[in-house]
Amino acid sequence: MATKVNTFPESTSRSQTRTLDILRLKSVKRVTVNTGSVTYSVSGETITFNLSGGAVSRRVQTGGSYTPADTKDVTDTRTGKGYIYYKWDGANWDYSHESGQASSSISYSSGGYTGTLTRTGFERTSGITQHPLPQNPTKGQTAVDSSFDWRATYSGPVTKPASDTRTYADYYQYTVTVEYEDNSAPTLTLSTQDNQTLTENSSLRLQGSALDPDPNDNVLIKYKINNSAARNAGSGVSDGSTPISFSKSLTFRDKRLWDGSTDITGANLAENIDHTLTVWAEDNQGGKSAEIIRKFRVIHNRPPVISGKDTNLGIVSVPPVVSYSVTEPEKDTFTVTEYRNGKQTKTFSGKEGQTYEIKIDPATWLRLEPGVPHEIKIRATDSKGMFSERIYTFTRTESRIEFELNMDNPVNRERFTCDARPTRILVTLDAVIPPGASLEKVEVCNNAFDKAPTYEDMTGSVKAGRGYIFTNQTKTAANWGINIRISFDKGTATGRVILNGFGGAFD
Repeated sequence: MATKVNTFPESTSRSQTRTLDILRLKSVKRVTVNTGSVTYSVSGETITFNLSGGAVSRRVQTGGSYTPADTKDVTDTRTGKGYIYYKWDGANWDYSHESGQASSSISYSSGGYTGTLTRTGFERTSGITQHPLPQNPTKGQTAVDSSFDWRATYSGPVTKPASDTRTYADYYQYTVTVEYEDNSAPTLTLSTQDNQTLTENSSLRLQGSALDPDPNDNVLIKYKINNSAARNAGSGVSDGSTPISFSKSLTFRDKRLWDGSTDITGANLAENIDHTLTVWAEDNQGGKSAEIIRKFRVIHNRPPVISGKDTNLGIVSVPPVVSYSVTEPEKDTFTVTEYRNGKQTKTFSGKEGQTYEIKIDPATWLRLEPGVPHEIKIRATDSKGMFSERIYTFTRTESRIEFELNMDNPVNRERFTCDARPTRILVTLDAVIPPGASLEKVEVCNNAFDKAPTYEDMTGSVKAGRGYIFTNQTKTAANWGINIRISFDKGTATGRVILNGFGGAFD
């Protein structure tokens, strides 16, 4: 919508027909006039106005003159003759009345001045002249007895009215206000998906097209994030029919949206609330498309993802092996920590995509209590402190129970290290063996520190309560040492096989 205000030249005609050309005129929405009334018609880019009934805008004198009213004081005199009358009452002449006396005021008119003058002075200018009275008068008869001359003075203001012989010409001038459309607003098509969730390094793509039906219009596609400043997403010159395509990719990084290295939002985008992308098109003639809004949310950081799912491995009789890998959604560095029954067993810097295994060594496996749940936990923690866990549970069961001295234990290493080659050994067991179970084997060695110790079977000697003589006479390690392996066969027993300990001696 555009507005044009136009004042036409003055004219002495009150009713006028005027025209106005408006470039690119498409339609007239409303016309108003500052005075009088207006009707109009449109032909192409030309509007014709019929103007009438307006007020006079200017009056110009064309001839004549004007003399203003005037007032002045004047004095005038009057003269006259006065008469004294007597009346016969049948016997005598008595005074009756006088005539010809000066009045108290007079009218004045001279040189265009008029007014009423008031008597300000009076005097007799001659003596009284006697007149003979009639002889043989009748009763009630009046007659002049005497006369005299007089002069009166009159003064006062008199006025002369204004004189106006001027002639005029009236002029009329109209100002019209036209509200009109001289440009078609562009339209916008936006293919950007609504309700996206952006994570670190993901993209918000602005893509679509704008169409302006007016050829040669310069079209800008603009956008803003929330209430930030408007920015350009694309531009083009319209040919009136071909859509102008645009595409721009914004990257969510470090809690903000970036156009390359330019910070678009200027502030961190909060999690768990809707943010808005607003896109529209404008042309250089003031046209603007409807705004299209897309909502999106952001996730500042996601924890590392451990493959698989939490699993109950059930009842197992051999040490389970757990394989896993870790993926870091934001490609942050991360640390992996492994736990067994709540105790940390290992921690290391992880590598995305690499497969890791958790194995339980035989010595540790033997020390896990059968018949109760055990837990393997994996925790992956990224450099921002976000973490995830994967938990595997299992219950150990055994048809055989094995025991072996842990020579990595400093106490055992000290107790069972020998200065010379041991030749004999006695082993006694403190064990609970329920019906259906049996002692399967007792093995001993005198070169426990070798990489491959030589174990010898002394099961018969233990059952008989006798000592056993070693047959091995060699070692590869620096020291001689004693180790013992004991195994039980659970068989059909339903109760627990318990090894409380063992005793004995060696030399």
